Amino acid sequence: MKKTLLLLFVFICNILILHAQKLHIDGKVSDSGKKPIENVTVYLLKAKDSSIVNYTASNKEGNFSLKIDALEEPSVLRIDAENLFYSKRFEKIDQSISLGDIVLKKKAIINIDEVKITVSPVKIKKDTVEFNASAIKVRPDSKIEELLKQIPGVEISNDDKITVNGKEVDQIMVNGKPFFDKDGKMALQNLPADIIKNIQFTTTKTKDEELSGKPPKSQNTTINFNIDEKKNKGLLSRITVGYGSDKRYEGSGLVSYFKGDTKISILASSNNINSKSISADEVFDNMGRSSKGSGTQGGGIQKSTTIGVNFNDKLSKDADLDNLSIKYSDSDRETHSKISKTTLLPDYTLKTTSENSSSNESKQYNFDSSVRIKLDSLTNIYISPSFSGSESFNYSQTRSSTLRDDKLLNESSSSGTTNSTNNTFSPNIYFSKNLKKKGRVISATVNSTISEAKSDQLNQSQNTFYQETGAVTTDNRNQIQKNQNQNDQYNFSAGYTEPLSDSATVGMEIKYSSKLSRDSRAVNDFDPATGQYSKYNTELSNSMQQRINQFSPELSFSVFKKKFNIWTIANLDISDMKVLSVFKGQQYDLQKNFILPRYMMNFQYAFSDRKRITFSNSASFSIPAAEQLIPYHDESNPLISYTGNPNLKNSWMNSSSLSFNSYNLVKNFHYYITLGFTYRNNDVVNYSKYDNSGRQIITYGNISGNKTFNISTNFNKSFKWGDKKMTISPRFSLNYVYNNGFINGQLFRSNSYNISPALNFGFEIKDKLTIKPSYKIGYNFSKYSNYTVDQVNTTNQSLKLELTNYLFQSRLVFGNDFEYNTNSNIAPGFKRDFYFWNTSLGYSFFKKQLTAKIKVYDVLNQNQSVRRTIADSYFEDREDLILKRYIMFSLSMKLNKFSGKKPKKKQKQDMKF
Repeated sequence: MKKTLLLLFVFICNILILHAQKLHIDGKVSDSGKKPIENVTVYLLKAKDSSIVNYTASNKEGNFSLKIDALEEPSVLRIDAENLFYSKRFEKIDQSISLGDIVLKKKAIINIDEVKITVSPVKIKKDTVEFNASAIKVRPDSKIEELLKQIPGVEISNDDKITVNGKEVDQIMVNGKPFFDKDGKMALQNLPADIIKNIQFTTTKTKDEELSGKPPKSQNTTINFNIDEKKNKGLLSRITVGYGSDKRYEGSGLVSYFKGDTKISILASSNNINSKSISADEVFDNMGRSSKGSGTQGGGIQKSTTIGVNFNDKLSKDADLDNLSIKYSDSDRETHSKISKTTLLPDYTLKTTSENSSSNESKQYNFDSSVRIKLDSLTNIYISPSFSGSESFNYSQTRSSTLRDDKLLNESSSSGTTNSTNNTFSPNIYFSKNLKKKGRVISATVNSTISEAKSDQLNQSQNTFYQETGAVTTDNRNQIQKNQNQNDQYNFSAGYTEPLSDSATVGMEIKYSSKLSRDSRAVNDFDPATGQYSKYNTELSNSMQQRINQFSPELSFSVFKKKFNIWTIANLDISDMKVLSVFKGQQYDLQKNFILPRYMMNFQYAFSDRKRITFSNSASFSIPAAEQLIPYHDESNPLISYTGNPNLKNSWMNSSSLSFNSYNLVKNFHYYITLGFTYRNNDVVNYSKYDNSGRQIITYGNISGNKTFNISTNFNKSFKWGDKKMTISPRFSLNYVYNNGFINGQLFRSNSYNISPALNFGFEIKDKLTIKPSYKIGYNFSKYSNYTVDQVNTTNQSLKLELTNYLFQSRLVFGNDFEYNTNSNIAPGFKRDFYFWNTSLGYSFFKKQLTAKIKVYDVLNQNQSVRRTIADSYFEDREDLILKRYIMFSLSMKLNKFSGKKPKKKQKQDMKF
């Protein structure tokens, strides 16, 4: 099996590497004065429907090379600059074409209102690619997500992951600002496509890079939707209410008003179907299309209520309110889990079974804001304060037992309640000033976090231990534990960047951080004589105060060329740690000083605009936590005790990655290959032992040689004809983990392999049918030395199918999501396979402003959450309580009204071709 997979992988890689565009159109662009023009957009359109075949831009010398495949149908080549253009029609293209010198002509100015204006569908502005929304054909009631699906190079996977020319999208903005969240889900599923003027794709920048104009180091993409000025005044609203069987309900609403730079949005949501956000999914509403059957949500049944306000505005000519967001949420979550855990020891194995149930009520408050102030044309300040607070009440019950060779070693039952509060305040300030020389920048950052957490925990437990001698001991507890944590962290940095050339820079930065934390745990046992929790337990109470000051000089160097870029960062972390602590009434003081280097480097080479290779390497040291260094003995958990080790060494880690990414726009063909390797030295690991009653005793030690290796590849090919589109996407990943450590006082080694081939498929008939099947199989092989068990092997499979039908001009939408999961070698008592099926039928009426739906969640009532976890010293099977079958009836209403500047009737540019 392994050889077959390897041969298949090598075969696919060879096909991908040999795959390339065969033809090209070359030329040199200049103005009427024969001066070369850089960064002019060159694109080829199909004449019949104006769809984009491919696009590129001219270089400094005005040269361009547009890669294409043979075309048997008429096409038009367009070249667009600010007020210049060029157009040439081809009846067919069956060989490469050299156009030689091309002199752009001025665009004609006319005063005739009736002339149809054709705008350039794509523009390239340095590192930004911009698509004109009016050139993208979608149905009138579409969301902006439909615009993305029609843009060349954009792929939305079965799991809703968005990539642009193979680069992952991590930010989606509207008019350059967040629409509630930077992930953009709210915008994609709520904003109508017909208000958008253009869509911009650019490399994601950090706040420092954005303010200072430094080149971005990210490999991800940001998408920005700009609203058309003619429609940049209006009201957008959507309201959904639903009620179903088993008292299931959902309700959500979004109202957004915008006028120019001013945008205010209000959202509200309440449901008991495990939905955490407002979704305008046209098929399943708040139910969503993601699977609830594979345990990815952590199990449990939750009812939640959320209210939020988001505000953006331009405060003055030089000040922007990028974001002002206030959100309140209230949730009530019920969980129940059943766990079977097998612990691997050198001479025997331990089997622990447990059942846990809990209910949690929580309230959360969040305030986020950010203001951008432009002091002058070269100086910017960005202020971003935030606050979050929460209150929660939790009740839990647990029962567990541990056996050795079917002989009971211990059993435990406990119940408890916890009241807790958490508050965090983070004022952050970014400052950047560009000096007169281009690329010369000074910058400063202040990041602070002030937090406090308090909890009162009532714990009642009965713990029984059975000795080999036949003796029975108990450790029963009835106590209240008060915990308090205060954490103040301040970070300051100041940097200077000096350009060495138009593409090379060197930077120097000084960073200083100070972290002060105070932790205390006060335990009081129940006193039967007084009926109060008044007996102070010195053995379990403790306190710790620690301060870590760190000074870090940093040197960086970067070169950004059109074909390649390289950047390196080297730091020297000079740290001082002071700890004052009290355990069991005894004081422990600790003071340590560290001088530790770290570095990071990245190299990227672009074979073309859409084919590049990237290599990165980093190395760093990490300091053991104070709790791991102090030689105290913590027995707050009756089944596990901890003891610190003051002789621990600093850990060192080295990570490397190599990736190759290629996107062929003409053939709608994309693939990537990524390799990663990590090596760890002096890794801090648990040095554990088990006594005769199964109680675990843990201290800490250093060990070297732990490493991981991974390789993943993805191939994506799309076929388009007419209004049909088919996508095939095979994937493959291999992960290898080598671990060595200590278990029961002896050295162990484990080798774990995870092999996961997968295949995603999609077929779409525009506005009529969408089919998305996918299949994934995972093989897990774990081999052990110095264990009673030599190996553990498992196989898991997942088959999914998304089917959506659009009927009667998309007024009737019928959706079905089906999934089958199976997992081998699951412990007895756990279901190994199950079917999961959601269905939805919706009908839109009254000009599609109202939609009525009937939805069935888990039609077959077989939903399960069973999964197996394999670690270096144990394997565990877990089953969680999750949502089961219900039927929901819902009604949605949307009301959108837009207006704005009236279009001018004179001095229009004729760009028709």
